[in-house]
Amino acid sequence: MWRWLGVLFALAVAVAVTRALAGQDWSVVAVLLARRDGGQVGLLLAGALLAAAAGPLIGMLAWRAVLRELGPPVATVRLLRVYLVGFLAKYVPGKIPGLVAAVKVGAANGVTVSRMLVSGTVTTVLVHLTGLTVGLLAGVRVLGDRMAWLALAALPVLLALCWPGLLGRLVGWALRLLRRPGPAPVLAGRAVRAAIGWQTLSWLVSGVHLWLLAVAMGADAGSALPLCVGAFGLATVLGVLAVVVPDGLGVREAVLVGALALLLPVPSAVAVAVASRLVTTVGEVVVGGVALGVVEVVLRRSSAVDAAVREGSGLVEVDRD
Repeated sequence: MWRWLGVLFALAVAVAVTRALAGQDWSVVAVLLARRDGGQVGLLLAGALLAAAAGPLIGMLAWRAVLRELGPPVATVRLLRVYLVGFLAKYVPGKIPGLVAAVKVGAANGVTVSRMLVSGTVTTVLVHLTGLTVGLLAGVRVLGDRMAWLALAALPVLLALCWPGLLGRLVGWALRLLRRPGPAPVLAGRAVRAAIGWQTLSWLVSGVHLWLLAVAMGADAGSALPLCVGAFGLATVLGVLAVVVPDGLGVREAVLVGALALLLPVPSAVAVAVASRLVTTVGEVVVGGVALGVVEVVLRRSSAVDAAVREGSGLVEVDRD
């Protein structure tokens, strides 16, 4: 039954990813090509895709840093399989199928449900807080005097860096509210700081794609870099927090256009915001699909080698007898 469910889930992911790609506005590529030489735009688009693909993989390292503190060690290739399945599952409508798939794959690779719950909760909190903190790079120019509330997001990050034990206590308190049995998770300071560092780097790298797209549309490279990197973190988190809108559609673009309008004419800013959605979707799908395929090949070869070793050991024992 689980094998057939796995096949059906894989098909559902493929259909959902195809629909997500087909639903993008590909006409913005022609808009970018009209702005400058095709070779230059091609290089900028390739760099944007690379940045958009590398960001989520760096974010996986933040999740791994937390997960490793909550139980016995698990091989990185197996953790990558669990992460990528959950990563691609977000394109399937509804939260339940992706949650069930992530739990099943996690259990098959040595990660318990409680461990998945705690590591996922901690990492999600850090994703939002670090995203808003990186958003400070754009907050001064976008929000002006109203950016004080945004600075509050940096306070928990600073507290977690200075007193990482607080994070474990807060998670333990939340688990008791949810009536989850077991002791409060113990998160070492090194793991929390590593997770914050990796996740911050993930936002910085991901934001580079928006900068490259803005430069392709004619923005000044020097002044655009901090604004674009900060605006991407701020817009993405605000889009995720707008739970009534699927994947932050519209909210994210509105924030990006507001920031990019400081660098470009409004029509160009809209084109860059739309292109950002296209590039991040393509980058996530490509890196998710390719990386998951590589992981499966590595695991199958590893299993075949282990089976051959066990078989060889059995033959040696028979000969000795």
